[in-house]
Amino acid sequence: MIDLNKLLYEDSIEINDKISYSKDYIKNTDIQELNDVLVSGNITRDFEDNIVIKLNVLGVMYLEDAITLDKVPYKFSIEIEENLENSLKTLDLIEFLWHYIVLEIPIRYTKSDTEELKSTYQDVYSEDEVRNENNPFKDFFKE
Repeated sequence: MIDLNKLLYEDSIEINDKISYSKDYIKNTDIQELNDVLVSGNITRDFEDNIVIKLNVLGVMYLEDAITLDKVPYKFSIEIEENLENSLKTLDLIEFLWHYIVLEIPIRYTKSDTEELKSTYQDVYSEDEVRNENNPFKDFFKE
């Protein structure tokens, strides 16, 4: 928890933390594992006395490969600049960042190489092959 009352007598609150998330956070997501998240930035007040938070967040989450179903690392980097309510007295950084981390989860992710997959699976085609050679609709668009 960060005490935002410090902004009444300080210009800014510096943040340089390493945050760990428990398995309870990731249990209903596509994240299989989440390494420590590095957070740096500051919290200040602007000229209208609004609370402004500026953070850089770096981390690695492990996801299931969409093709091979292996556990693969996915690096993420988030830049946050947000105005907070003036009435806030404290900020739970773990909860605040979690909403941004969940938004970084890709719908599908793979680290697989199509050439490597071709040697293992017979029905794998690169995007160019599907568009040009194996496209059942290629004659449809000829004029």
